[in-house]
Amino acid sequence: MNISIMTVSFPIDQETMEEIKQLVAEAETVDKVDYISLLSVGELSDFYTKGFCILAYDDDSERLVGMLTSIDRMATLDFEWSSVVLPSNRRLGIGERLVIELGKNLEIRGATADIGLTPGSSEAGRQLLHKFGYAFDFQERTMVAAAEKVELDSEVEVSRYTDEESEVVGILVSAFGDTEEEARALVSFNTQTPHRHLMVAILRDEVVGTVTIVDEKEKLWVTGLAVHQNARNNGVATLLLNWSKNEAYQMEKASIYLDVETDNAQALSIYEKARFSIWSHTHFYIKS
Repeated sequence: MNISIMTVSFPIDQETMEEIKQLVAEAETVDKVDYISLLSVGELSDFYTKGFCILAYDDDSERLVGMLTSIDRMATLDFEWSSVVLPSNRRLGIGERLVIELGKNLEIRGATADIGLTPGSSEAGRQLLHKFGYAFDFQERTMVAAAEKVELDSEVEVSRYTDEESEVVGILVSAFGDTEEEARALVSFNTQTPHRHLMVAILRDEVVGTVTIVDEKEKLWVTGLAVHQNARNNGVATLLLNWSKNEAYQMEKASIYLDVETDNAQALSIYEKARFSIWSHTHFYIKS
């Protein structure tokens, strides 16, 4: 079998997107892995997404048999990437060729860091990453809850972010250990990127929490949930989760999703009490 490798920048054209969806659907059926989310397929045709896609075609059938997506979501030259190969075409070295091409592209683009993502269930993915010098860094759980109508009986008001940058920056720094520069970049990203909506929780005229919801067609995602340290243990995080569930219900979504690091016991406890259950595990590897 002769394989051709090509690199295309975002946004991906509609014809290629259909080929990608076909490849992903077949791989998901065999592997029981949510490759749509892992490969960020919903973002590949978005003009605002920074990054590139490496495609592997069978020259004889002209069929897409493998792909790798590499996204610089915050435009900081820090790339997250993952790949998949058509199940019937594995063990032919296609995955290795994709990673080799990735390295060339990262060098051309002057990448400052790259992180490889693989499903927690994929031994082949871990072996491939180890082969190319990547070391395990951390793992995340993707959790899911049903969208539902929720009566929000609370003193806390949830509203769209306007100009409370200093308050939100302080909350993010406190919650995640970010620098002020990183927090400001995140606020800018979540307010300027379509389909992302940065919200704030206000208690007695003070901003005490924040959350961002991301509309990905069939799914609604929760990210960047944070509460000021002086307002914790007052149910603010639970309120923001319930508000997000209600928002998903109003948008006629079936479910709402979020990612959390597996060693974040406090966050896991909050999510489990809010009836979020485990959907999948993703392992993150950095170049050692």
